[in-house]
Amino acid sequence: MGSKDTKKAVSRAAEKAKAKAETPQHTPVSGPVWKILSIGSTIVATKLATDAAQKGWKLATGRNVPVKGDFERERTRDVVLFTALSSMAVAAARVAAERGAASYYRRSTGHLPKALENEKVSPTDKKASRKLAKGKAKAERATQKAIDKATGRP
Repeated sequence: MGSKDTKKAVSRAAEKAKAKAETPQHTPVSGPVWKILSIGSTIVATKLATDAAQKGWKLATGRNVPVKGDFERERTRDVVLFTALSSMAVAAARVAAERGAASYYRRSTGHLPKALENEKVSPTDKKASRKLAKGKAKAERATQKAIDKATGRP
């Protein structure tokens, strides 16, 4: 039997080895590959969303897309409305494309790109997570208690 200190040292060494084994292995190529995948998917999503917004405007209103600067023919409200709608469509498409690219990258490599990994969790985040889990458990118990009371279970 070893001493307490020896057992603690062995335990710490085992934890470090486990943490190192769980750390994803990034290759020198993974950074540029992620950048190309991210930028490419964002460009394609932006183009598709812009085209969809323009065709949707034409279909909905029967008029061409309002052009900024054409003050004689276009109403300001049409320009503002089209800009707002198309901007929302583009932003949503970009977010969806970025998430899709990250999901594809994770499936292909087994880990997120280094740019998206958040390796260090702050103590504040840990505390908030514990507090959230505690609140969730409390809410589940209260819900179960209400269900038991409503169904007449003891």
